[in-house]
Amino acid sequence: MILFFLEEEAKVEAQPEAKPVEEKKEEKTEEKKEEKKEEINVQVPTILWVDLHCVGCAKKVERSIRNFRGVEEVELDMNENQVRVKGIVDPQALCLRIQRKTKRRVRLLSPLPKPEENNSAPEVITSKVSRMTTVELNVNMHCEACSQQLKKKILKMRGVQTVETDLESGKVTVIGTMNAERLVEYLPR
Repeated sequence: MILFFLEEEAKVEAQPEAKPVEEKKEEKTEEKKEEKKEEINVQVPTILWVDLHCVGCAKKVERSIRNFRGVEEVELDMNENQVRVKGIVDPQALCLRIQRKTKRRVRLLSPLPKPEENNSAPEVITSKVSRMTTVELNVNMHCEACSQQLKKKILKMRGVQTVETDLESGKVTVIGTMNAERLVEYLPR
């Protein structure tokens, strides 16, 4: 039995020598993978044109950008209305966030968005515009304020182009491409 243990110890001693060679190979492959990842994650600065009026506007824009995921550094140039963002960010998403948060006009200067690779021809959309129609309605109007309210309400409806109210006769004339039945349902009176 003692001999048996000695043989196992000799085997165990021989195996660690083989492992360092394997570990070196694994380390080299890991280093290559890390180098590739670094090459992929090259930080291209994103340059945006933002409508900046004053220092307050600039601070507001900078604050909204700093909280964005992936942003490392923000540089503002108020003379040229440019913002340079360093970090790994999606430029389109950054533009939308700035517009939403600050209500400022934003344009992407670089990197420009990649064009879509869709080679098919753009679809032609045909609109379903109906003919112009004139609808005359009898409506109970008490005063000039009632007729103005009614006119304002009808003009908000989609497809209506002109509205004329006649207080004395109680008639409303509507001209447009709207549906007459929907117009009647739309009116409160």
